Amino acid sequence: MIKVCPHAINSTSYKINFRKSPDTINLAVEELRNLEFSNDDKNFIKRHGAKPPFKNGKEAYDFIKNSGIKIQFAKLPSNDIHAQWDINEKSININKIYKNNRNKAVILAISEAILHEAGHAKDNDGDSSIQEEINCLALNAMAHRTYEKKYPNIYNSAQENIVKNGVTMYSDIYFDKNPYRLIKRIQKSYSHLPAGDIKHPADYLALAIKYNNF
Repeated sequence: MIKVCPHAINSTSYKINFRKSPDTINLAVEELRNLEFSNDDKNFIKRHGAKPPFKNGKEAYDFIKNSGIKIQFAKLPSNDIHAQWDINEKSININKIYKNNRNKAVILAISEAILHEAGHAKDNDGDSSIQEEINCLALNAMAHRTYEKKYPNIYNSAQENIVKNGVTMYSDIYFDKNPYRLIKRIQKSYSHLPAGDIKHPADYLALAIKYNNF
């Protein structure tokens, strides 16, 4: 989700640095650095008209590192908002309710959220569109499926909102052969946005979501 939170409070800021003792964000970023998507998943999301901003987690990791982007825990407007890209502060803000959470499922979910927000950051503007959201949601949906294969059953008992109502839900509906649930979910969250923009031309799914044509 792309939202601006220029005055985030009670935050702790991190740059990518594995020389210090691991913390929740650095553990999440380390997972991201080693993330590879399956070819089957990449082909599937292309059929949805998604154009993911990164080919793998290492590309996102390098982008964050080379762009000087901060990753921090911050107070966000709601517990239902898991992460935000703040273009003014050049930071990826993770909801502070997960600070110091060492649950492996949460760490992986934060990794997925960082990947999603890095996708928003890559185009270097503060705007979004349905197509941009589709592209970024494709990233964390593919990441989630990769982590499920790498760590079988890791998400099964997790009760945290970022897992149950975030990454798990979107992965499930994104890879449903019938896109109806995905269309309705994105409509619910993003129908107020334009279908596409200059940097993210709308494909058929974004147009179907915007104009209820499916």
